[in-house]
Amino acid sequence: MPFSINAGVRVSGYLCKDPQTVTAEDFSFAGLAVAANLTGNPVDAAATFGFVRDWPALNALGLSLVRLDLNPGGVIMPHTHNLATEILFVLEGEIYTGFVANSDNPEHPNKLFAKVVKKGEAFIFPRGLLHFQLNNGTVPAASINVLNGQNPGIQLMSISLFGTGIDSQVLEKSFFLPPDSVANISAVLSQFVDIL
Repeated sequence: MPFSINAGVRVSGYLCKDPQTVTAEDFSFAGLAVAANLTGNPVDAAATFGFVRDWPALNALGLSLVRLDLNPGGVIMPHTHNLATEILFVLEGEIYTGFVANSDNPEHPNKLFAKVVKKGEAFIFPRGLLHFQLNNGTVPAASINVLNGQNPGIQLMSISLFGTGIDSQVLEKSFFLPPDSVANISAVLSQFVDIL
């Protein structure tokens, strides 16, 4: 049953739509049909979401969708989804993508799994692991990504670390950066705290 903020019964924190008013349109979503406008976008890439907040019919179904559009050189910043595993399927172009997995080997505690994924190919990101996308090709790239959660959670690492007001000494010592570098990075990224 699709859900709406205009009804009275809640499931998974979202209000349900009266079953008597449900139509086929409630199960349809056109929000990913058109490529994002990347004009003026500082990272030359964008994610268009089909989460439960965007498509209420997903409530309690355990799925969500994302469309990624990347110009040549565009990047989807390293991020995590603490509540979902993700599969990327390339629609156009090619995308260099990967994730970093941790291990209990003290000599190699982190391992990168990355490759160029081409049109018609897919790549999976296990839940909670840091991952990224980069169009290092010469033409625009696009993907449709499926996540196994209606609200998968998302945390952009650079913005979470440098854009939220963490004491600069923590960042200076953690990243071996001088104070002026931390200040410059923080000033830029603090503008994007509400990007999602």
